[in-house]
Amino acid sequence: MTREIETAATADLNRRDFLASTAAAGGALVLSFYLPPSRARAAAIEGRPWYRDAEVPEINAWLTIAPDDTVTIRVAQTEMGTGVLTSCPMMVAEELQCDWSKVKAEYASPQRNAVEKAPEWTLKVPGGGNPLDPNGGGEPAMAIEHGASGVYRRMATNSSGSVRESRYYLQLAGAEARERLLLAAAAMWDVPTSELAAKNSVITHAASGRQTTYGALAARAAKTPHPDPSRIRIKGPHEFTLIGTEQRNRDVPLKVTGKAVYGIDVELPGMLYAAAKACPVFGGTVKSFDLEAIRNRPGIHSVVKLEGGKGQETGGVRKFASGGIAVVADTWWRAKTALDLLPIEWDMGPNGQRSSDELFKADFETLKQPGTVVLEEGGSYAQARRKAAKVVEATYRVPYLAHARMEPGNATAIVTTDRVDLWTGDQSPDLALMRAAQAAGVTPDKVFVHTTFLGGGFGGGGASDQVHQAVMLAKTLNGRPVKLIWTREEDMTTGEKYRPMGIGRFEAALDAEGWPLGISLQTTGDRYDNAGTPAGTYKHPVAEQQVRGLHELPYFSPTTYYEVRTLNSHVPVGFRRSTGSGVNVFYLESFIDELAHAASKDPYVYRRELITRNTKFRDRDDWLKALDMVAEMSDWGTPLPEGWARGIAIDDRRRPSRSTIALCAEVVTVSLSRQGELRLERVDCVFDEGFTFVNPLSVRKQIEGQIAWALSDALWQEITIDKGRVAQQNFHQYRVARMADYPPQVNIQFLKTNNKWISGVGEEAIPQIAPAITQAVFQITGKRIRSLPLGRQDLSWS
Repeated sequence: MTREIETAATADLNRRDFLASTAAAGGALVLSFYLPPSRARAAAIEGRPWYRDAEVPEINAWLTIAPDDTVTIRVAQTEMGTGVLTSCPMMVAEELQCDWSKVKAEYASPQRNAVEKAPEWTLKVPGGGNPLDPNGGGEPAMAIEHGASGVYRRMATNSSGSVRESRYYLQLAGAEARERLLLAAAAMWDVPTSELAAKNSVITHAASGRQTTYGALAARAAKTPHPDPSRIRIKGPHEFTLIGTEQRNRDVPLKVTGKAVYGIDVELPGMLYAAAKACPVFGGTVKSFDLEAIRNRPGIHSVVKLEGGKGQETGGVRKFASGGIAVVADTWWRAKTALDLLPIEWDMGPNGQRSSDELFKADFETLKQPGTVVLEEGGSYAQARRKAAKVVEATYRVPYLAHARMEPGNATAIVTTDRVDLWTGDQSPDLALMRAAQAAGVTPDKVFVHTTFLGGGFGGGGASDQVHQAVMLAKTLNGRPVKLIWTREEDMTTGEKYRPMGIGRFEAALDAEGWPLGISLQTTGDRYDNAGTPAGTYKHPVAEQQVRGLHELPYFSPTTYYEVRTLNSHVPVGFRRSTGSGVNVFYLESFIDELAHAASKDPYVYRRELITRNTKFRDRDDWLKALDMVAEMSDWGTPLPEGWARGIAIDDRRRPSRSTIALCAEVVTVSLSRQGELRLERVDCVFDEGFTFVNPLSVRKQIEGQIAWALSDALWQEITIDKGRVAQQNFHQYRVARMADYPPQVNIQFLKTNNKWISGVGEEAIPQIAPAITQAVFQITGKRIRSLPLGRQDLSWS
């Protein structure tokens, strides 16, 4: 429903007027366009790396080469601080054998990915082990998991997979382009390609001494037929010259100088602005609103009712998106101010009085009901319990958590009868395209997503609701652009899908020396992944993120039992940085520390012995190496000042559906005043590098950032529900670690492991921090902290 308020200042532009005025302004504006408008494209302006049609020879869909040897490499992932505009081009350039100093990056086109299928040569996966590992072993091309068939195969930036799931295709794209350049040179000189060598953007024929550059060959290579797929060979790790070297991230200069363009920065001629507000209770709707209260305010163009509707399906429960209201005006501040003054009556629905206490109580009640058995090994836990010299029981609790990205949700859209243009930073631009097409009622080939920099995603920035809202608003504006920006409060309270809250009830039967006779695990929480994954000894289909890491225990116990339960609430949940590991590692590593204390044994020594005894654990030896390394790095066991202590934790982010892991062991050193003021003084980290990283410098940056993220999770952050709605609305209520909170000493060492590609480096050092801190707190205070965040607990001691 749209209610317009006519003013002389808000006359709509038609599509051709908009394009013509933009083209006339040329490079001074964010965009320039070809005419007719059906072939609009974004200009390549510094700081705006979105896709543009090639003006120099395109060798394949991934890259172009200019006469001056400049190689522009298209990146299908979104830059949000992960370094993909550097690491992804490195993988292409490694095979292309080009001059790295002349490489530029821009985003790939989601529209092109929707209409063009992957070339035949990218669909052929070499048989026998890992095509990226000449020594064999590991998994074949990881991107096959997603079954993507578009030309760029995988466009999502999630699951720590930008390197792991893209490398095969990116190396293959570089190798294919290199082969075409070699074929072009061979044809020009009438020599076999076997006599040619490519290096630093130069092709040399040693026998005759002739040389030519990539730029000089590009036009000929672009017309050369694709090489026979059997000719395309990609390098193994022992051949790398660029991959594995430290390279500065290409996006950093743009960001520190303010030249980088985020979605929130986009400006278009004739643009209108929108502020939106959804029902504060999830699933609620708009009952009524009083348009007359704001009709005469300056600059107001229209008020649009945003319908709710079917949202995500979680655990078989269909959740509904909330209805809301948007005000469109000539400035965002006028739209936002008018929206604040607009009287709205909400229909809160059946969840308007629910609270966090009620939701946790319901979860505790669920633990009394039968669940899904994941593990049952070594006989009956009840029998093991009857033989125990001591029984240790502990119940752990974690809250909902928000993504709290620094850039609040936003999107700019233009909708006409035959085309949709969308400017936004999105973790999954291909999914954003599909959602925009659905909202606009057009086929995907009519949607053009111009991907910008993204000011934080953390799992919450993929095809989010702002895309749907912006397109629905643009549909009412007859081809005029509109930029929707959520307030921080809207982003945090109604624009989120939170990490689920959860409960873990653990119990162990110990022998007289404190070693487990049996361990029983029970967990419950909201389900946020739909597909049932066979896991554990029973192979029952379970929500993978709920059981992640607990489906296979690294610590030895003769008898193990694990049962999982799901209870969904009205609160929308989704993937958040560290996903299921962030919850389950807190449970497990905290519990192992409690067992070590009950056995009167050192936490490091106790862990090491339990892992040593677990001969069935496939990565046992690597775990032992990581524990030993981090203990030595941290000076484990040496005296500390009064009020200081160390804690240790380890995890590898194992999951039922994949064999890839990323092992990380950490020791934290904390200080705690008698008044309960806690400070993280030092973090020592050992991180699994498999047989190589793409960019080790970027990896270090990622780990350092993860420590700050994990510190926020452990000490301060939680989302609570009061009267059906989120209580925390901004950073004064949802604290983020500041520079002064960061530990003054962070030490990182890499561990080479057994010829494998690790699962990633985007979130793997997060889960260990919270349980390690709570261990240290216990050593100082004698208080066992089993509920996060620690900031809610009394940490004082005497």
